[in-house]
Amino acid sequence: MSPAKPRTRTSAAEVRSALLRAGRTILERDGEAGLTVRAVAAEAKVAPMGVYNHFDGRDGLLDALVTDGYAELARAVASTDTDAATRLRNSGRGYRRFALGRPVTYGLMFSAQCTPDIEVAAHAFDVLVEVIRYGQAAGVVIEGDPVQQAMQTWAAVHGAVSLELSGALQPDVDREQNYENVLDFVARALRP
Repeated sequence: MSPAKPRTRTSAAEVRSALLRAGRTILERDGEAGLTVRAVAAEAKVAPMGVYNHFDGRDGLLDALVTDGYAELARAVASTDTDAATRLRNSGRGYRRFALGRPVTYGLMFSAQCTPDIEVAAHAFDVLVEVIRYGQAAGVVIEGDPVQQAMQTWAAVHGAVSLELSGALQPDVDREQNYENVLDFVARALRP
């Protein structure tokens, strides 16, 4: 008779990560309605109680997924190009890539349904403010309040992406070219 193998317990961090991965997958694949405790637990291969233990239920998981969305958006917008004009444009492109890649999460991030971690959400905006400040220091963005300029920039790209995601653009519109035109518009508006 061989000795029994000791059971290893999955760490809490691993369970939490598995639940978040499963939640992201289900949210984008099946929409918000498909995000149930049972579905997430099954996808993560953990007991449904894990969702309650780590997130206090479905709503807490949804808030965590939206918080992660803001963190991912911050990384997507955080361009590191040394040329300030290129940095601004690539930040805008990163914004669109994120939104198109995670449309359900993106929609929930800007809805009143979820309560993300306020510091994580604010950081995503602060990244854009820093892109504006970088442009000001390089002389490619007009002097002024970088927070207001970031808010106007965010409004422009958010509007363009939201129209694209909602299907509101005319069928013959080249979506990518339209967005590049919006980035041109933003760059002209910010130019000194």
